[in-house]
Amino acid sequence: MPVMSVTLSGDARAHPGVGTPPSANGDARPKTRGCPTVPLWDKVRADPADFNCWTALIGAAERTEDVHKIRAVYDAFLAEFPLCYGYWKKYADAESRLAGIDGVEHVYERATHAFPYSIDLWTQRASHAIAMRRDAEKVRELFESGLAYAGTDWLAHPLWDAYIHFEQHSGCGSPVHVTRLYGRVLRVPLKELDKYWAGFETFVTNRSPSAVIPPEELRAIDAAVGGIPPKGATAPGATAASRLATDAAASNGVDGGDGAEEAAEAAARAAATEAAGGSDPRLLRFRDVRFETYRATLAVRATREPFEQRVKRPYFHVKPLDDAQLANWDTYLDNEERAGDVSSVTRLYERCLVPCASYSRFWLRYARWQASDAGQGVAAARAALQRAANVFCKRDVEVHFALARFEEAVGDVDAARAAYAHVADDVAPGLLRCVVERANLERRAGALDVAKETYERAMQVEKSREGAGSKAYGVLACKYAAMLHEACGDVEGARKVYERAAEVGDGANALVWDGWLNFERSVGASFANVRAVVERCCDGVFDEPRTSGSHPSGLQPRLPERDRARISSALVEYADLVGTTEQLADAERAHERRFPARAGGGGGEDGGAGRKRSAAAAGVEDVAAHHAAYYAQRGYQLPAQYYHQ
Repeated sequence: MPVMSVTLSGDARAHPGVGTPPSANGDARPKTRGCPTVPLWDKVRADPADFNCWTALIGAAERTEDVHKIRAVYDAFLAEFPLCYGYWKKYADAESRLAGIDGVEHVYERATHAFPYSIDLWTQRASHAIAMRRDAEKVRELFESGLAYAGTDWLAHPLWDAYIHFEQHSGCGSPVHVTRLYGRVLRVPLKELDKYWAGFETFVTNRSPSAVIPPEELRAIDAAVGGIPPKGATAPGATAASRLATDAAASNGVDGGDGAEEAAEAAARAAATEAAGGSDPRLLRFRDVRFETYRATLAVRATREPFEQRVKRPYFHVKPLDDAQLANWDTYLDNEERAGDVSSVTRLYERCLVPCASYSRFWLRYARWQASDAGQGVAAARAALQRAANVFCKRDVEVHFALARFEEAVGDVDAARAAYAHVADDVAPGLLRCVVERANLERRAGALDVAKETYERAMQVEKSREGAGSKAYGVLACKYAAMLHEACGDVEGARKVYERAAEVGDGANALVWDGWLNFERSVGASFANVRAVVERCCDGVFDEPRTSGSHPSGLQPRLPERDRARISSALVEYADLVGTTEQLADAERAHERRFPARAGGGGGEDGGAGRKRSAAAAGVEDVAAHHAAYYAQRGYQLPAQYYHQ
């Protein structure tokens, strides 16, 4: 018999999202002078990710015995860390202790909305409903909701135990309710699966088949087993007591009514049970079917057990997981994805994203799987990314960029713009990568003017903040020019960006000059164009008085000599590559004139070779900066330090 998982209800298939409890705003903060929570509020506001400060604040609030302060703290803390089951429980306990039981149910409702895959929270919520003597159907509804989310968890036995105990001992259920639950749990590969088989056997032993077998299944078993002895007949081997029971049943129903037939049937079944040594063949058949289910589930459990045994921390904690556990989750997910059961894969991802909630790569993997043909589609992928971006990894720009790219890919450009705006305004103001990706989004959306405006505005902001000589300004100029050149084919537009950036920065931005030089080389410009850029960089006139040496204008270029020497030697290299003999000689003479000390002196027959070696040495100086500028101009990713200014 195939192994089946708990069926999700329609509402439970899509994660409801994390309910945002009322946050601890300025009004909620205690104003009383000397209140022990005030300085701790300041600390958690300064660093909301500091878990130790939060726990200290919770302890201070609890000691005040002020329910309003306690609520404010728990609301703010659980909005930041919604997967902390223990603190939801402490919140409910505080409500019960200080404000009565009315607020407890509301706390648990919010808890299971924020953390719906928590076995402990659903068990606590259902137990509270039982203690409050809620209607049996309401209690069953809570248990079913919990099982729909987390009933297949490897450690889901507390919830199953509580449900079975309720049906068996509350007086609201029946033996059939209990055996139905056993039938369901035996299909789930739990760690405690063996316990449920033993419990099922114990429960059905010495019970009437009609008491424990669901009616529809009992009819099918009757047909398969061959029914009961004919009316009025005595089963072979029946005792006198059995015959007396049959006769009594017949005498009580001389009018031939339904009651007489039912009594006769019961007596005949009792006789059949007695003849079989106390085991009704229908009950044996019922147990055999459940045993086959149990055995098939054991096989599935065996495939998962090695992975489960390596899960050392199934709960959330702010401390990082070790590499072995992270690798185990990756391998476990790979295994489930190959099996291909959408429901099982979804639940395993949700389990993984409790201990791994702070790891953006698992959220991105989950979203990719949901968006694939094997997953549940666009809505589920969006929900995963939004949960990561809004709650669990809200300070990780990679998650926000992934959300923006996802929204663009599914056609919602406005949502993508909103995601980038959120990064620029709240998550990482001034992040250059956000400017670049937002501009590229606008270009792809056909709004080239908006893309240009995005760069222009960012360059203006950077100029006013750090000046046009900053690395950030140079990166923006190179990226802007690369977009115009490579994406739009606007060579002249790109050249004007470099010209303006060089002028605005008074020639002091090395990245701009490197980018411009490589741009001219990449577009196949004439040697004269490349030489003009180098001359403008190295021989340009700026308004800083020259302190030493000679210069035609008597003024000192603002670009440091080391950078100018590198750019000047690049012209020598380029002339050697594509120029004529005269152009190479002119480039060498110009370099020697600009930097006589670097070019090397001395006459003799190897003087020219010495100068060439010096020029070559200058040409490889600061190779990292040279290549960074080249890739900036080409539009590729720059080193991380250029993005975080």
